[in-house]
Amino acid sequence: MSIGSLQFETSFSIRHEDLGLLEPSGLALDPEGALWTVCDQSKRLFQIDTNGEILATRKVDNRGLEGITFDVEGNILVVDEDAGKILKYDPATGKEIADRRLKDMDGFCAVARYFEEAGNNGLEGITCDPLRSEILLLKEADPGLLIAVSDDLQRIVAVDHLDGSRGFVDEVLEPQTIDFSGLCYDRVRDLFWIVSDQASRVFTYDRRKGKVIQQFQFGAAGKPIRKAEGVTLNREAQYLYVVSDADAELNRFRIVD
Repeated sequence: MSIGSLQFETSFSIRHEDLGLLEPSGLALDPEGALWTVCDQSKRLFQIDTNGEILATRKVDNRGLEGITFDVEGNILVVDEDAGKILKYDPATGKEIADRRLKDMDGFCAVARYFEEAGNNGLEGITCDPLRSEILLLKEADPGLLIAVSDDLQRIVAVDHLDGSRGFVDEVLEPQTIDFSGLCYDRVRDLFWIVSDQASRVFTYDRRKGKVIQQFQFGAAGKPIRKAEGVTLNREAQYLYVVSDADAELNRFRIVD
């Protein structure tokens, strides 16, 4: 499904020094329509409304938290970049329900060499694909990967390399230098929206075809974003929300079909 344009509408500061919300690095929509973000140093999950107001926080025991999503049961899933694992939390209490390291999953051998010296280019994003009962993980760079995991977190079922051959290109950057900092699943169009911090744009990616369908530069859409990290859609997939790590802003774009 082709998208006509992406148009910036508004932005809100979500910076809250007292609570430690300084560098948001993930974004997700919960079943009730509120947004959630994480901040890798504060050990907190933050629930915010679509105007950027903090509604609630959940204290957790982990640092290095980057991406966030919700599974089909309404639990929070977060990636821990430092430990290379997925954590599952109860959204009502912040209590940890489960954790699973990527390297302990069946099929890890397919990606093991890319994580031997990943450093700061490890797991950066996460989203849920309920249509295929899969969890999708995003590896940031060297190389950028989209890793499909079974929803029971037991096995890796597919790996896509996010490279120039699949359409991840930029007018300035070489394809191998493009990083990937966040993603979300679009259930209306059956596409993935994948954000690049360095390229300052978002790609729509079709896993069935294994290629980028379209890409939108944030500056051309009306709002340059410094260090775009988390990204999500509203339920009807009419709006795209993007958080800026550098400025602690929530940005809203209208999707025009």
